[in-house]
Amino acid sequence: MVSVVMPAYNAARYIDPAIESIRAQTLADFELIVIDDLSTDDTAARAEKHAAADPRIRVIRAEKGGISRSLNKGIALAKHPWIAIMHSDDIAMPERLAKQLAAANRQPEVVAWGCFAQHIGSGDRVLSLSQTGPTSVEEFRRLRAAGEDVHMIHPTAFLRKDVLEKVGGYNPAFDGAEDFELFDRMAVEGPIVVLPEPLMHYRVHASSVSMTSFFKILKYVKFVQSRQQARLKGETIDYNQFSAEYDGLGFFSRVLRATDQLSRLYYRTAGMAFGGRAYVKACAYLMASGILRPQYCIPRVWNQFLSPTARRAIHKPQLA
Repeated sequence: MVSVVMPAYNAARYIDPAIESIRAQTLADFELIVIDDLSTDDTAARAEKHAAADPRIRVIRAEKGGISRSLNKGIALAKHPWIAIMHSDDIAMPERLAKQLAAANRQPEVVAWGCFAQHIGSGDRVLSLSQTGPTSVEEFRRLRAAGEDVHMIHPTAFLRKDVLEKVGGYNPAFDGAEDFELFDRMAVEGPIVVLPEPLMHYRVHASSVSMTSFFKILKYVKFVQSRQQARLKGETIDYNQFSAEYDGLGFFSRVLRATDQLSRLYYRTAGMAFGGRAYVKACAYLMASGILRPQYCIPRVWNQFLSPTARRAIHKPQLA
C-alpha cells in the first residue's frame, strides 16, 4: 500500500537508524526505495546491507542530480498509490505509516498527510516539538483562502502518487525548498492535513540543506507565497518576474526583509547550538532573534519549547 522514498547523499552517519525505523513499522505492507545520489562515503553500502536482509528494500544508484531528481526517480519506481517521504537522517516512529494510511482511508479527499515531529540533535536527544501544518480540512481551507502558508515537515509527508504525477512531481529549480513549492501545487488539487501527533524524530544539524542554503530558501518560500496570493486574485506570477521585484525593492523594504531573515537565521542557529549543548551561544542567538523580530521568535519558543504539549513531547521522548 505504501512506497517509502528515501533520498540519500553522504548519510553514512545516520542512515542505519533511519532505515531501521522504517523496517520496524507496524505496517508491514510497504516498500522502501533508497535513492543514493552518488555518495562518496559508504552510504550505499550500508543501505545495500539492509536490502540484502529485507526484500522490501531497494537501493538505486542515481546520477548526481540533487534531491528533487532523486525523489522524482524514487516516485517513478514506486509500486504503491501512497508515497511516504523519509529523509536519511531522521527516525520514524513505529506507527507512522499505519496511522497516516488509516487517516488517508478515512478522508480520501486529502491529497497529502503529514504529522508533528520532535526535533533531535546529532546525538538523538529530543530538543523541541514542531507543530507544523493544518490539522483539519477546515483549517487548510481557511489558510489557503487567506493566502497563508500551507506546508508540513518534509520527511513526514505522505502523498497521493496520482496527484504527485498530475502536478509534475518535485521541481529541481527549487532544491532546498522543493517540498514547500510542491505542497503549494498539490494544494490546488485538494487538502493538505497533518496528524497532531509527533510521529517523526526530525534531525537538525548545521550541515543540513536548510542551514547551508538558508537565504536562498527564504527567497523560494516568498515566491511560493506570492504565487498563491496571485492565484487568489486570478493572476499568475513566474519566478523571473518575482525575482526582479524581490531584488528591486527599495532600501527601507530591504532593511525590513533583512531584519526578518536575520531573526529567522539566529533562531535556527540558536537551535543548532542548543542541540550541541552550547548553551551560552544558544541564549545569545535566541536573544538576538527576539530583539530583531519578537513577533517571530516568541510564538516559536512557546510552541516548540514551553507549551504544555511541547513540554510533554520533550520530556517523554520515545525513540523508535
